[in-house]
Amino acid sequence: SLQANQMQTIKAIEEAVNYDGPSIILAFCPCITHGIKGGMENVVEYAKLAVESGYYPLFRRNPKSKFSLDSKADFTKYDEFLKMQTRYKMLYTVNSEKADEMLKENKKLAIERYEFYEKLGNE
Repeated sequence: SLQANQMQTIKAIEEAVNYDGPSIILAFCPCITHGIKGGMENVVEYAKLAVESGYYPLFRRNPKSKFSLDSKADFTKYDEFLKMQTRYKMLYTVNSEKADEMLKENKKLAIERYEFYEKLGNE
């Protein structure tokens, strides 16, 4: 996520370019279809919150070095991040009975994924 941490993005790109073999860069790229509250003019704040909330952790994995988790997560901001997006708010229109349950499961899986990344970084 370039908007969340420019230096981490540069470091990830440099590692990918310098690796002797195939490289993959996963990038968080906000898009109009996310339905960002306030519109695309809020994309920088949106991308930062994606990382801060734990929705999109920043990490690097080079086979020649250890896994690096480059961001911290504050899951108290997770619900705020989801509420910024029409794609999640519309769950209440499409399936109001299960919307809270689905969003709660979404957060639970994000926490589990982040904890897994923490373990990888500590090995």
